[in-house]
Amino acid sequence: MSKIIYTDKEDSIINPLPEINKVVADNMNEIKRSVNDLYDDVGVVIYQDTVNTVSNKQSLTAGIENIITIVDADPDRAQAPISIGESELFLDNKIRPFKNGDSYIIRIDFEAEISNPLAYFDIKVDIAGAIGLILRKAEVFPKGSNTPQPFSTTSYIYVRETFFINGGIIKITPSHSMLIWNKAISIHRIYAGR
Repeated sequence: MSKIIYTDKEDSIINPLPEINKVVADNMNEIKRSVNDLYDDVGVVIYQDTVNTVSNKQSLTAGIENIITIVDADPDRAQAPISIGESELFLDNKIRPFKNGDSYIIRIDFEAEISNPLAYFDIKVDIAGAIGLILRKAEVFPKGSNTPQPFSTTSYIYVRETFFINGGIIKITPSHSMLIWNKAISIHRIYAGR
């Protein structure tokens, strides 16, 4: 999709269509403005961890909330929303919404292995305050223990004041010792708050 580029339209003086079927210049100009505003406000930034790779896995402790770290000095901003400028949507291991009222689709990808064949983990986002944990999801290891497995979770998030002020920390609580690597987070801004 790209911006609509044309000079503002003017009404045609002679139009044989009935009034209800007429498209006037103001209609076309409003469509142009709306599409172009949408083009500026939506997009995606992808953060790919450069520290925890298959040769340097992040170790997660059983039974406690472990913060998932993603270090990316050069995120993929090729399709970033124009209106956010150079702002980062993930910084200091926190999801950082750009504006109160925004909506996002967040995808978290990683590879992991765990030490027990009946193991599981809970993944969530902590926005602190009175609300605390959001986006809670439990996952199991269908391939068993000590076997690398890919995981991907996608969630919709609507930003209100607590999330906007505090940001959100991705946490995993595994049932047993767990290793995680090749982590990535894609943050898709799908609606700009007013």
